[in-house]
Amino acid sequence: MNAGCTRCESPLEDGDLRCAICALPVPIAPQLRDATVRAQVLRCTECNAAISFSAEVQAPRCGFCNSTMKVEHPVDPIEIAELRIPFLVDRGTAEVALRGWLGTRGWFAPKTLKADAVLDSMVPLCWAGWIVNARAQIAWTADSDFDSHRAAWAPHAGQLGLSFDAICVPASRGLGHGECATLVPYYDLGRAVEVGAKIDGETPSGIGGSTGVSPVDGGTPSGMMIESFDAQRSAARAIVQRGIEAVAKTKVEPHIPGSRFRNVHVACLLERQTTRRVALPAWVLAYRYRGSAYRAIVHGQRPEIVFGNSPTDWKKVVALVGGILAVIAAIAAIIYFSRR
Repeated sequence: MNAGCTRCESPLEDGDLRCAICALPVPIAPQLRDATVRAQVLRCTECNAAISFSAEVQAPRCGFCNSTMKVEHPVDPIEIAELRIPFLVDRGTAEVALRGWLGTRGWFAPKTLKADAVLDSMVPLCWAGWIVNARAQIAWTADSDFDSHRAAWAPHAGQLGLSFDAICVPASRGLGHGECATLVPYYDLGRAVEVGAKIDGETPSGIGGSTGVSPVDGGTPSGMMIESFDAQRSAARAIVQRGIEAVAKTKVEPHIPGSRFRNVHVACLLERQTTRRVALPAWVLAYRYRGSAYRAIVHGQRPEIVFGNSPTDWKKVVALVGGILAVIAAIAAIIYFSRR
């Protein structure tokens, strides 16, 4: 992290050419750019996840989707997480959570799913995200039932200053946006520590095993992997901006007059913003049922948060559809004969 902007004092990150808030150019010493160490990453050929490469741990498979990986030498420096959220769910608890989830897949799931599912792999992975703190002026517009007179809606607009504290914005390519959105609300961001720090009470050697990607160095549970931040800085800031705008839409709702509203739009003028790269824990589990592969995810801190894909018993689907059609046919027949 460089010193702050000389005009607005907003923090600057390594590699910034302009201040992200006031656009003041930032001089960069040529020798610093030339001295940048180029990282090696493993790029998944299927889901495009990027994970830091270590020559000591050969990595032919992706920890996110188990597909083949290739070694990549990017031109731009690859940034890594500064902070991590600790794992609080060990391997045994994650497997129990998966089995319990398989048993609650509903009527359309095979009856033998929980008993016959075979666990292929359990990988403790930390996916990439940003923790954002910002101050911004928010201009908003919305339709509301306030002062609408004989119409159903009336237009309203306003402006207010808002602070945004500890917004978690996903940056993962290994997990989908919906998967990240499911995990984010249940993380305790207040427990974030520097990467490599030892944490009392974190899951012990239950996290481990060969996953085909490089382990985190220094005091972290054995076998834990951290996803690389491979988005370019301009793209990363656009993602963060969208994350702030999404939170702003929720924060302006109490300021919209009336009891009902719709079509909420916001525009954010940032006054100050800090971002820190964070690694968020999750267990990625691959299992098989009758030869077909499926994936499930267990939250790294809350084992009750489990989701993924599972097989469907199509015989039950056909039987249900057939039953519905039979009922419809019976009703139609009753109506037909009652009219004769």
